[in-house]
Amino acid sequence: MYSGQGSQYFQMTRELYERHPRYRLWLEYCDDIAFPVLGKSVVDTIFDPDRTKSDPFDSLADSNAALLCVEYSLTRVVQEMGYRPDVLVGYSLGEITAAVVAEVVPLEFGISFAVEFARMLAERTPLSGMLAVLCSAEVLRSHAGLFADCWVTGRNFDGNFVVSGRVEAVAQLEYSLGREGIVCQRLPVNYGVHTELIDPVEEQVRGILATASFAPPQIPIVSSASTDRVVDVTADGIWAAMRSPVDFAQTIEKMTAAGDATFIDLGPSATLATFVKYILPPGSGSAQVHTINRFGQDLNSLREFQEQTASIRG
Repeated sequence: MYSGQGSQYFQMTRELYERHPRYRLWLEYCDDIAFPVLGKSVVDTIFDPDRTKSDPFDSLADSNAALLCVEYSLTRVVQEMGYRPDVLVGYSLGEITAAVVAEVVPLEFGISFAVEFARMLAERTPLSGMLAVLCSAEVLRSHAGLFADCWVTGRNFDGNFVVSGRVEAVAQLEYSLGREGIVCQRLPVNYGVHTELIDPVEEQVRGILATASFAPPQIPIVSSASTDRVVDVTADGIWAAMRSPVDFAQTIEKMTAAGDATFIDLGPSATLATFVKYILPPGSGSAQVHTINRFGQDLNSLREFQEQTASIRG
């Protein structure tokens, strides 16, 4: 599983980069590809000594490139450990990572698209905000007036959904929810992905996608936007992944209805593994594991990942 915007943070994977030679090799490989696109080093940006984990990593071009490079490098490490995925699940930007891993598009195109898409949003769409709301979606009905100027852009599990809107609308919503005692958390995303606010860049985005040759996926892909398997990756599908709301809960529910599975989170925050934990019903034969998380101790997390997956396999 590949997470998208909101799961990034400065210093992510630092211990892995410093102490795992193969991860370092792959991240520097990605950095070499990203440097001419970004005009600077992804590695230097992620591990900026003047930034802490709590600082907002909200430059979209930088964080898009960083997420893709980190997720791709983690994937290579896990593959070298002998793991072979049956399915790849993408969440928003994570669908681009999935397309790269499935060899639909080269890594070079994935990084270039992620960066150029971010730059288009910065140039042609209004500043926006994104808010994770930690309560039942029933609040959308009981407090409908509070959400009037925002869009629901992600349904993660029962008790966690995401809304987006213009900066002022999201700030007002955050304030109003706080007064109602409803817990919410601002995410480091400053543009209105998954809403009509990004429609001004559609033509440009499709222009970039028209230059790509999409190969058949070598590993099946499931989209969290369509909640279904992606038979063929197309420009329409990639645009939909950026423009349509994400329904991660329904995606996982549909997958587990077809059979038990082990869901491996290859994002930097264990975000999707946490979501899956709350989606799976009691007694489910499915399981979720993560490779790393926000708390550091990456090597220990990777060892725990191997132990957990070994016990699941056993």
